[in-house]
Amino acid sequence: MFDRKRKIGQYRFLYGKSPVFNGNAPKQGFRTQPKPSKKFHPIFVKLRKIGILITIVLLSGFSIYAFFFSNYFTVTEITLKNKEIENQNVAEKIKKSISTTVGKNILFTNTKNLELKVLTAFPELEKVTLEKQYPHTLLIEFSEYPLVTNVINESSTVKKSYILNAVGYAVKENYEDKNLPYIRIKSEEPINTKNVIIESSKLTYLLNAKAYFEEKFGMRVIEILYKPTAREMHLLTEKNFYIWLDIQRPFEQQFKKLKKALVKLNIYQDAFAYIDLRVAGNNGDKIIYKRR
Repeated sequence: MFDRKRKIGQYRFLYGKSPVFNGNAPKQGFRTQPKPSKKFHPIFVKLRKIGILITIVLLSGFSIYAFFFSNYFTVTEITLKNKEIENQNVAEKIKKSISTTVGKNILFTNTKNLELKVLTAFPELEKVTLEKQYPHTLLIEFSEYPLVTNVINESSTVKKSYILNAVGYAVKENYEDKNLPYIRIKSEEPINTKNVIIESSKLTYLLNAKAYFEEKFGMRVIEILYKPTAREMHLLTEKNFYIWLDIQRPFEQQFKKLKKALVKLNIYQDAFAYIDLRVAGNNGDKIIYKRR
C-alpha cells in the first residue's frame, strides 16, 4: 500500500494538470531517437583521400621549386638602406666586395658572414648591417669611424701624409685636414697602410695628452712627435720647445711635475729646447731641461 502511494506521488503530474519540466529533470514519457549518420559510398571516400594526397604533393613540389629552383628568390640587387650617405665611393666599394652574392638564393644567404667580410675589407667602418628584403634585395647600412688626426710619415725614401680614424687606420692618403691635430712619425721604411698605423689605445693617449696640456697650461701644441720604438712622445709647443713624455706612464702625473716646477721654470717667457718629464726621481719630481 505504501509502495503504491509513493508511486502515485512520484507520478502525480500524470493525474490532472499538464506537467512542467525544468532543465535538469528527465522528461518522462518522451524518447528522442538519434539521427542516422550520413554514410558515403566507399569509392567516394577513397577518391577524396587520393585528392587530398595529390593536393599536398603538388603544393610541396611547388614550394620546393619556388625555393630552390626558380628565380623568384634570387638576389638581383644590392642597395643602400640610407640613401643620404655622404661617402658614396665607400658605398660602391662595399657593394662591389659582396657582388658575388648576386644570382644566389636569398633564403640561404648568410648576412652575418657578409658583414664580417665587409668589416675585414674596410677597417675604416665601425659598423655594417645587411638585411634581406624579400624576394630579391639586400640592404646595406654602415657607419664609419670618425677621422681624428693627420699623420706625417718621414722615412729615408719618402714623405707622405695620411688621415687616421679613431682606431688608427689610414683612411685618406696624401691628404691633410687643417682642423685635425698633427702627429709626425719618423721611420726607416715607409709605414704600411694596410695595417694599423697607431694602436687605438696609444692614439687615444697621444691626443688626450695634447688636449690636457693645452687646457692646463694655456699653450697650443703645434704637433706631436711620436716615437713608437722608444715609447715616448714629444709635444712641440707654440713657444718652439718640446715636452717629452713617457707613454707608458699616465701623462697627468708627468704634467703635475711641470706644474710644480713653474715657480722656477718660466715656460711662457724663457727659451727652452726641451723639457723632459719622463725621468722619475726619488720624490717623483725630477725634471730635465735644456735652455736655448
